[in-house]
Amino acid sequence: MKQTKKWLTVVPLALMSVVMTGTPVLPTTVYAATIQSFSDVAANHWAYDAVAKLAKAGLVDGYTDKSFQGDKTLSRYEFAIIVTKAMDKFDKADDANKQLIDKLSIEFATELNRLGARMAKVESKTNTWVSGETRLRYLGNDPKAGGTKLHGSDSFDFRQRVKLQGTINDDVSWIARLSATGKAGNYNNGNDGSNASFDILAVNANNVLGLDKVRIGRFPYDSFSHGLFSKAIGVDGVRVDKNLGDILFTGSVNNVRGNTNQGTGTGDSGDANTVTTAQFSGKTGDSVGWKAGYYWSDNPGTGNLSGTGNTNTGIFGTTTTAATIFTQATGWNLGFDAKLGNVMLIGDYLSTSLKHAATGLPDNPKGWAVELTNATKMPPVFYGGKLLVDAKKVGDFGWSVSYRSIDAGAIPNGAGGFDAQAVSYGGDPYSTVAKGSDNIKGLFVALQSTISKNIIWTIEGQDLNIKNRNLTNLASGDLGKTYMTKFEFFY
Repeated sequence: MKQTKKWLTVVPLALMSVVMTGTPVLPTTVYAATIQSFSDVAANHWAYDAVAKLAKAGLVDGYTDKSFQGDKTLSRYEFAIIVTKAMDKFDKADDANKQLIDKLSIEFATELNRLGARMAKVESKTNTWVSGETRLRYLGNDPKAGGTKLHGSDSFDFRQRVKLQGTINDDVSWIARLSATGKAGNYNNGNDGSNASFDILAVNANNVLGLDKVRIGRFPYDSFSHGLFSKAIGVDGVRVDKNLGDILFTGSVNNVRGNTNQGTGTGDSGDANTVTTAQFSGKTGDSVGWKAGYYWSDNPGTGNLSGTGNTNTGIFGTTTTAATIFTQATGWNLGFDAKLGNVMLIGDYLSTSLKHAATGLPDNPKGWAVELTNATKMPPVFYGGKLLVDAKKVGDFGWSVSYRSIDAGAIPNGAGGFDAQAVSYGGDPYSTVAKGSDNIKGLFVALQSTISKNIIWTIEGQDLNIKNRNLTNLASGDLGKTYMTKFEFFY
């Protein structure tokens, strides 16, 4: 009878753990049997009263304070699950309950550690996980310098992503993401939103060839700078990580931009347009991080007065045909991130040397960007490469203010970290869709809130200008303002 009572207690706890973590605590009878290895907690143990107080405060869901009055004997394992649940709501607890949670976590530290190890073993036997994201977005602009105002369905778009990931063995895992985008109302217009493609498709390996991590395949470009270099999708290549004491070395070789048909195959079959990077990262104390790196790029630049091409210059008179203005580039980067109380300051500086730069184009362009944000718990990268809020924490609010100033040609085309934040038509005289990180300067502001669990609302705004108008034929360097609001649903 006692064993029956115990199972009647454990099963609800197991169900709670599924809701809490998405991972079953008792997936097999073999694993369920491990519960018996934990001794019962005496009915007069102080932990019952402590957990009753947490339940009364709403920090242990699914239970009332009367559930822990000693009428049921719980195992130490069962208490560990309950403590884990309370720890997830630590930030919502008052000081007295935080002390109780800390005291319980010390009491059941061994069981919590074992629980974590066993959960990891269960997850390693589960080969595939599926998650997703739906985004609905409205975009607007107040264009100048000859730009065109967005109109009709061009102001509304959506994106659907489905992420798959799993384990191959203890050291090798895989990840894939299927993505489709489209404009509202354009279902019958070609394939807008109807075709999905894999924008992530990669294998990750740990402890191979003397390296800590190796990633190969297609993935977001995240291996250089805090995001001055960046690309959210479609970078094909390899990245390696090696810890050298307290310093992390990261190296990568990436095809950041396809080259059109070279006549040797179908479609984009030719030149890799490769960007190669080597970077060291570390920390100074507990609150300051730094990065220093070097890059090599065989991605050429093209441009003309009319603004077409991936780098805009005015050195070809009145020509409207984009011509090659440099063939290759190399450069170095310095970056920092610092927690300053309740905010974080992030900065990157880049200096580039252009090979075979055309007359009139500076051969040593530079770029820099800074960001101030309250998202101190998020990774230290520029907004766009991170969320500003916790999607599971209702009411969480985040903000970001950034400024960038980037010379023409400073960043290889296809690797501009701010390009994805652009709002414009591709055919504009100076389109930030193509050159959001090239010959440009301006302010960017983002506000974000978790309005419901796993639902995030974002508002963004930009005020951009051409940095060097002499490289254009435009009468004004003012590109106007852009704004955007979006809702993202995570599951």
